[in-house]
Amino acid sequence: MLIVTSALLRRTGSDGRPEVLVGLKKTGFGAGLVNCPGGKLEPGETPAEAVAREVAEETGMTVAVGDLKPAAEVVFRFPDVPEWDDIRLHCFTATEFAGEPQESAEIATGWSAEAELPYDRMWDDSRLWVPPVLAGEYVVMDVIYAGRSKVASHTRLPSAAGLG
Repeated sequence: MLIVTSALLRRTGSDGRPEVLVGLKKTGFGAGLVNCPGGKLEPGETPAEAVAREVAEETGMTVAVGDLKPAAEVVFRFPDVPEWDDIRLHCFTATEFAGEPQESAEIATGWSAEAELPYDRMWDDSRLWVPPVLAGEYVVMDVIYAGRSKVASHTRLPSAAGLG
């Protein structure tokens, strides 16, 4: 199973509405889709250390490991695509970070109003678990895809008192 991370960086926009940092993935797995910054763990990294590194690499912004709040653990299964490994995502939220997003070779990021996230341009599962995370819930979910792009089924699992 491939272990990956993602960060939902959140702020209040100039119009007073909550915003999330998202971007168009330009290369690699998920290219062409809108995602939040994140990526694979390197040897010896914790998921929080990996997501802090990935945020810096992909956006030029910095977030301290201690400012990352565990928000979701989602397993993705692709039984119709045998060349794809199952994936376990560790997602974090943060409201404390430094810098403004810069486009990288991997992702072109920018702030989106939470109420206007482009779910139709994101992985199909995003609409299932991102809204509860943004509402402050800790989400544990198992998602099974039909083919490469559509959710066939999903199960939300209980979490250990929201501690993940």
